[in-house]
Amino acid sequence: MVSGLALRSRSLDEVEALADALLERTGISRVSDVTGLDVLGIPVYQSVRPRAAAGLNTVTSGKGVTAQGARVGAKMEAIERFHCEPAGRTALPVPLSVQRNEMLTLDPRRLIPRRTNTWTPQTPLSWWPMRCLRSDAEVAVPALAVFTPFPGEAGLMQSNTIGLAAGNDPVDATVQALYEVIEHDCTAFGEKLRLGYRIRPETVPGPARELIERFERASIRVTVHAYTGGLPVPAFFVTTEDTHARDGMLFNGGAGCHLNPEIALLRALTEAAQSRLAVIAGAREDLDEQAYRRHSSYDELRDYLHEWSAGRPERSFDAIPDRSSGDNAKDLALLLDILAENGLGLVLRTELAPAGLPFTVVKVIVPGSEFAHVDKLRIGARLVAARDHGGSDWITS
Repeated sequence: MVSGLALRSRSLDEVEALADALLERTGISRVSDVTGLDVLGIPVYQSVRPRAAAGLNTVTSGKGVTAQGARVGAKMEAIERFHCEPAGRTALPVPLSVQRNEMLTLDPRRLIPRRTNTWTPQTPLSWWPMRCLRSDAEVAVPALAVFTPFPGEAGLMQSNTIGLAAGNDPVDATVQALYEVIEHDCTAFGEKLRLGYRIRPETVPGPARELIERFERASIRVTVHAYTGGLPVPAFFVTTEDTHARDGMLFNGGAGCHLNPEIALLRALTEAAQSRLAVIAGAREDLDEQAYRRHSSYDELRDYLHEWSAGRPERSFDAIPDRSSGDNAKDLALLLDILAENGLGLVLRTELAPAGLPFTVVKVIVPGSEFAHVDKLRIGARLVAARDHGGSDWITS
């Protein structure tokens, strides 16, 4: 999580004081400043939850343009993860036909399940109620799309935290959750179909340009990609290559999405710094998933990255319009309109925080949004249609 780069109804001081009061309750044992482990000096903090449910990292991170923003982000992300665990929730497995007798029910096929799933309408699934943001109707959704970690019933999908966000109020949290869902949708199009373009770094303004220059002074090459083809919301993916260390583990990336393109790019750049520090600190369990890079040659990985990035057209940063309004409620309304205009009119939300918590913790699901970049077996109709329309081949790696 990156704090200080979005509209908030409380000051960072207020948010941090409230988060500190929840550290023991949510199992956070330590919050560490790991910024100094890297040469960049871009603030990154880590929170540790030793009793995180099996399948979740015990370490979560926060990044920001200020130390306080990064520290608050680390605490809030750990608080989010605590509340997305299914412990103590009741979601009884029943077939789709039984669930439909209780309330409106989302057909699991609308969530783009894995191609190898074994689900049928007679297969018992655990269900959880969510609310439609437009109609306020209650809709039952497979619980594995809400909670993490959750058993992969019928092999539908792996549970994940995409669309999970904490905020000072429901609108704040929902906007941040939607940005994450949209970011992943845009990334699926950008990575699988190579849609989008590179941003000329000299055209990047203000604080984002200062961060790029900080990378470059440390001999870390930065490439900024703007992803298109999914949804018309600014979404960036930044890749970084440490040409001094020449270490395969220090090819890193970061993504960001926001109606304001400068905020979106700042998020991507600070996430790239966070990704580096996750490797350098070595505390996250999911680093095992990247172990292959430790045993690959630097030159081979460099050539792959350059080939993946090459051939995309270049554009100026100022070609990307700022559509933010300066008001979270108005930005939420615009995001919902954009989703509806692009065939994603159903947006579902559930509150995960208990009554009395000073924060809202929500999980947002947008049926039909794409996830193929994180699971190559989850390819939806919109991605297939874009491939067929544009004639592009899949990028299979």
